[in-house]
Amino acid sequence: MNLTVRRASLIEDREEMLELLNRNFEKGQEKRFEWRHLNHPAGQAWCWFVYDRDSKATVATASVFPRRMFVDGRVVLVGQVGGFAVDAAYRSLGPAVLMQRATFEPADSGAVVFCYDSPPHDRGMSTFVRLGMRPNCEVSRYALALRSDEFLQGRLGKSAWTKPLIATTNLLLRIRRAKRPTPELEISELYGAFDEEFTQIDRLVPSAGMVRASRSAEVLNWCYLQNPGSEFRVLVARQAGELLGYLTSLVCGERVTIIDVFGRQLQDVGAALVDALVDRARQEKRVLVEGYSSDGSELKSIFCSLGFRRRETAARVVAYERSNGQLGKLLNSGSRWAFSYQELVV
Repeated sequence: MNLTVRRASLIEDREEMLELLNRNFEKGQEKRFEWRHLNHPAGQAWCWFVYDRDSKATVATASVFPRRMFVDGRVVLVGQVGGFAVDAAYRSLGPAVLMQRATFEPADSGAVVFCYDSPPHDRGMSTFVRLGMRPNCEVSRYALALRSDEFLQGRLGKSAWTKPLIATTNLLLRIRRAKRPTPELEISELYGAFDEEFTQIDRLVPSAGMVRASRSAEVLNWCYLQNPGSEFRVLVARQAGELLGYLTSLVCGERVTIIDVFGRQLQDVGAALVDALVDRARQEKRVLVEGYSSDGSELKSIFCSLGFRRRETAARVVAYERSNGQLGKLLNSGSRWAFSYQELVV
């Protein structure tokens, strides 16, 4: 293989990039391209191609999406790697490492403070292992089963004798309640846009000694209202009219995925929001509620207190800071990586 890397233009190379993405991911990448690559509040994405000089073919692409994050109490611009696609014939470690190195460019140039990727499995980690890099944190999936029908029928089959077992199991799942919302909180669904009070709560929540996403109203509106093809549910918690926190989720069939839980007094407010979501999911006869948390996030203890069970590792977060390929002062500071699904959304 005679491969080289070049920067890609979001305008001139748009169609070629979309062809690569559609070949390697599900069809219909066009509907999210402008939203994701061009319209993020933090700016436009950086993109690259791997080009095979022998076949004259563009065989891989990757992007770095800018986003603002709190790092030890201050807001900085970082880059999140996404859209990493390599054609099947070139899926060896060499082209992948070549593409991964290209995504370090915004950090090396000083355009961002650091870049991070979040591979979901060992295969995705192989390029970082080759580069001598280790995860800064891991994000795990936590799940709360609400109904046992699908699971038990898959294991035992559909027959008359399994019905009483399923009914008994579902009853046990219904009464397994660890916490209830505090009566002082008013929890309701948000309809319409996020406003300045969400930006204010983002500033008020302490972030010293941690790494987490910035959640300004502008970012939340981009992520949840302007996102094409997805309809999110937003629950808000108030006390005497004052916003204390919110929860965002996505319903996919019988499964409810918690995208984010954020706010002040999060151990109490966050638990009340999750509990309210679980109640609604039960009423709608959903099968499962799931959420994501790193060990450094308060969400971990909230999920565990409400009966969620830790499942598989969903992502390894690997960050790169300009320092001759080694972790620099920022990433070696011992900061707590407080990641949920929100920090993984691209």
